[in-house]
Amino acid sequence: MEDYVSAMIDEIRLILPLEVILFDRGFGNWGVIHKLQNLHILYLIFWKKQGNWYQKHFNHLQEGGWKKITKKGVYNRNKTNHHVTSSFVLIKQLAYNDEKYDWVFATNLKKNNAAAYVKRYKKRWGIETIYRVTDNIRILTTSTKGIIRYFLFVFTCLVYNIWRFFQLYLGEEFTLANHKTNMIIFMAKHGLIYPKHYERFELIAKRWFNVG
Repeated sequence: MEDYVSAMIDEIRLILPLEVILFDRGFGNWGVIHKLQNLHILYLIFWKKQGNWYQKHFNHLQEGGWKKITKKGVYNRNKTNHHVTSSFVLIKQLAYNDEKYDWVFATNLKKNNAAAYVKRYKKRWGIETIYRVTDNIRILTTSTKGIIRYFLFVFTCLVYNIWRFFQLYLGEEFTLANHKTNMIIFMAKHGLIYPKHYERFELIAKRWFNVG
């Protein structure tokens, strides 16, 4: 698994700056941490609550309290043991969506409060949700050709990211419902397209779609 993570990082680094990488519990192992540390990557991993090593710390925390500890582990590769050390953030019964949870993160991020760790990790949930939605394209298409199914999936991801770009650029009023309208107005204003009756179109858009 750590080799795939490393290869992915090498590819992404060529085109995008990496601020921090967020992982779910499926990536919670010492091999991944070892690789991330060697690559000098900031990481936040939602760690599996296995065993009882964390419980003694939770027992001394108040509800909503948190603690950062240092934990050591061993990563075995090619018959060689690599000793790995990482910080872990333990958060007891922090409320989210009117429910309370215990959170365990392996991380090298430095935050001032528990909510900051949870808030940062929550950013990956939107990505995961849209992936589940776009992943259905491989089920809905009747084509048996892998390249066609892959193209449809990538195209769906492209449309989603274009929407997110314009939403970040223009604000939260930019929604999926007025995606096309806003994009046309934006491109026309910046000289990317030249609709024949742009001014009239913009007036109608403002009246009916409350944009501009």
